[in-house]
Amino acid sequence: MFEKCEKCGQGGLECRDDCAYLKSGYWWEWRNETYKHRYLDFIKNVKAPLPDLGPDDIRFPFPIPTPYLCPTENTCKGGLDSQCESGYDGPLCAVCTKGRYKQMQTCTQCPSKKWIVGQLLIIAAIFVIITVAFLWRRRRATQKNKARPLIDMIFSKLKIVIGFYQVTHGLLGAFSYIKWPDSLQTVGKYSSVLQMNILQIAPVICLFTGFRVDAFTELFLIMAINAVLIGFSGVAYAIYKVLILHSLEEEEKLTKESQAKELVSRNLFFFLYVTYLSTCSKTVNVLPFACRELCRDGKEELCNKYLRVDYSIRCQGPKYNSLLIVAYISVVYVIALPAAAFITLWRQRRAMVAVQDAKTSQTPGSSITGLRFLFEYYKTRSWYWELVEMSRKVILTSGLALVGRESRSYIGLALVIAGMYGMTFSWIKPINNAFENRLMSTSLAVTVVNLAVGAVGRIPAENIQNSSDPYLDKVLWNVMIVAANTLVLCLIVGKIILLPFLFKIKCQC
Repeated sequence: MFEKCEKCGQGGLECRDDCAYLKSGYWWEWRNETYKHRYLDFIKNVKAPLPDLGPDDIRFPFPIPTPYLCPTENTCKGGLDSQCESGYDGPLCAVCTKGRYKQMQTCTQCPSKKWIVGQLLIIAAIFVIITVAFLWRRRRATQKNKARPLIDMIFSKLKIVIGFYQVTHGLLGAFSYIKWPDSLQTVGKYSSVLQMNILQIAPVICLFTGFRVDAFTELFLIMAINAVLIGFSGVAYAIYKVLILHSLEEEEKLTKESQAKELVSRNLFFFLYVTYLSTCSKTVNVLPFACRELCRDGKEELCNKYLRVDYSIRCQGPKYNSLLIVAYISVVYVIALPAAAFITLWRQRRAMVAVQDAKTSQTPGSSITGLRFLFEYYKTRSWYWELVEMSRKVILTSGLALVGRESRSYIGLALVIAGMYGMTFSWIKPINNAFENRLMSTSLAVTVVNLAVGAVGRIPAENIQNSSDPYLDKVLWNVMIVAANTLVLCLIVGKIILLPFLFKIKCQC
């Protein structure tokens, strides 16, 4: 009665009584209400035992809407009206309704305002404690004339830990269509602090009625953070130079000015390094090639395009085009920062080679001492490795997300990239410090484990044998995931805190 036979049971459709219905977990949209009502009449007539109707009453001459798999399958109820679960709305049921905020791909109920404020205060307190601890350690080290090695040592280890948890959070976002275990989602949630994504940890959107946070808002926020960091550093250095250095002698003034410049540039570039991955991902997420086209049916000529990370934003119209200007400005920043780092490291390399050719032990003078954490602990032949590491993180968290294919093949591609990079790193061992090489190798291995967990999650449920004790399996599974993803943090905590403490006790004995 569709004028030709259609294969049913695939592509989001199921057949009942010679009619096609939308499966649960899929979404579609009728071109207009007339088409939908005609289809309802068609279903009614087909089910009639003895219809005495004309040819137009037992045929449906219009195309059926195109079904699309929802990013979160349990949010789409299916059926002719393609209804969404409570708390979800919009295309593919991927937009959160009022009173909810998006966490990964889940629309979570807004917590109480006291809980949000409490989380913000805890985050602020942690940053204050870390800052005070750094200043205190630096002051003690300065008294021993070891300030630079100590601070650079801490930064070199911190950037490994921060990079690992940033990649973990980015992978969960890039492959959001995978049903990750709850324990790994919790790790990803709190890892968003290192992405400077405070809106995920403490949803400010829930504090203000009518305040809407979309993909462009998040991009503006991270750009504002970068701008504030740069501006604050410049102002702090200018104030220090005017108020403190003004009263010193010329020789002492030059020394203090050089130390202040190094301190400001080191802290600034370290925080820009921390926010870079988040800036990169939020930038590529709003560009035109990160959009997805949704058509109402196979014969529709003018389809709508939406951002894959935010289906509330249409990639069409003057408003989107005007917002793209800011995104392109961010693209310039995303390209300029690693380019500046490469030029800086290349100049440092040339200076070191010149010193070696001159057969002198004098350390080459350099105006980039604030960037020592990028190259200080790499071997001389691996001076460029930090840029390789940055490229790996960008590819895994942003590059593969642009592919937009929701299949095992693309998580398999990510798994191959992560595995090959881990083997290359273990073979070359570019870091001078043996512990940092082990720390980095461990973080790369855990990243491969996380991707393997995602690949297993794509295995159809009917192909998995039922366990005699599913609760025990779930507990063991979550324990293994948490243990693997906290191993990197435990290693650095043990190295920086526990080992010195135990060594002190041993010396006292």
